[in-house]
Amino acid sequence: MQYRHVRTPGQEERQELERIMQQEVGRVSLRAHLVLLSSQGFTVPDLTRIFAMSEVSIYHWFNRFDEEGPAGLFDRPRSGRPPQVGPQTRAEIERVIEEPPTQQGYNFTTWTVPLLRQHLIETSAVDLVEETLRTTLHRLGFVWRRPRYYIDYQDPDFDQRMAEIESAIAEADPNTAVLFEDETLFKRLPPLRQMWMRRGQQVRIPVPEANAHFALYGVLDVRTGATYTAPFAKTNSEHTIAYLKHVLSRFKGQIVLIWDQAKYHTSEKVRRFLASAKRLTVLLLPKRAPQQNPIEDVWRAVKKRIAANLQRSLEALKAACRTFFASLSPQQALRLAGLAEHP
Repeated sequence: MQYRHVRTPGQEERQELERIMQQEVGRVSLRAHLVLLSSQGFTVPDLTRIFAMSEVSIYHWFNRFDEEGPAGLFDRPRSGRPPQVGPQTRAEIERVIEEPPTQQGYNFTTWTVPLLRQHLIETSAVDLVEETLRTTLHRLGFVWRRPRYYIDYQDPDFDQRMAEIESAIAEADPNTAVLFEDETLFKRLPPLRQMWMRRGQQVRIPVPEANAHFALYGVLDVRTGATYTAPFAKTNSEHTIAYLKHVLSRFKGQIVLIWDQAKYHTSEKVRRFLASAKRLTVLLLPKRAPQQNPIEDVWRAVKKRIAANLQRSLEALKAACRTFFASLSPQQALRLAGLAEHP
C-alpha cells in the first residue's frame, strides 16, 4: 500500500515548525514534530507507531498543514461565548495548581494548561478554553517558569583535576580527539520543565517513580565540534563499555576521554576495558561539577528542542534526538557548548 507524505515545508515553514516543536506545549508541539518527521521520509506506519495515533488523525494534520502551513496545526477557536470564570472556579484553580499533579492521581510532575483544563472538566464540570485558563492563571499571580537544581558542594580535588584536564588538552597531539563524554536521561514524562508558579517563587518538584526512559550516551570533541550519540536502555557498566567500543570505531587515532565519576565510569569492568583500550586516555572531572563538562550545554539545547510536551513515546523521543544531531553542525555544537562565538 502506498502512503503519502506531507508536502515539503519551505525554509520559513521549517523554521516555524521547529519553533512550535520547541516552544509550544502538548498536542501542537507533537503535530509539528509529526510533520517534520514526515518531511524527512518517515512513513505513516512509522508515525502511527511513534506517536500512537491513527492513520486518519495523521492524514487530518497532513491536510491541515498542506492547506494552511504551520498555523493549521493549532486548535481551532471554539464558537460561542467563553464561560465566565467566577470566584469559585478561580479558587479551585488556585487550590489545584498549588499541589503537584501526583496529588490528584496523575503521573505528571507539573501542571500544564491542557492538563489543568482536562482536570477541571472531569472534576468540576468547568470547560474553559486554554487561553481563558492561561489568562486566569496570570491574574491569580502565576507565571510560567522553570524550577532550578542547585549543588552545594565543592570537590577538594577540584583545582588539581581541572589543572590536569587543561594540561592534557593543551599537550594533546593535533590529531588526537579530545572528547568530553556524558549521559542524559530522556523521560516520557520529563521531570523538569517550565510550569505555573507564583511570581517571586521557584517550586521544587519530585521525580515520579514510574516513568519510562532511555539513556543517551554522547561525546563532544572540543576541538572539532564532532558529536556522536547512542541510546541505551539505561546507564550501567555494560552499556558504557558498548558505547566506548562505538566511540573507538568512530574516532580514529588517540583519544583523550574526559568524563565524570559516575559508578558506571569507574567500575572494575570499565577499568579492565580501559586498560585494554590502548588508544584511550581517560581523565576524571571533579565530583558533582557538571558545569565543567561542555556537553551539558548541548544536552540542555537538545531537551529544550524536543521535550516540549509531557506525553511522548520513547520512540518519538529517540527519533527527535536523531533528527537534532543529524542537523547539528560541528560549529553549532561548539557554539552550544560555549566553545565558539556566535556569528
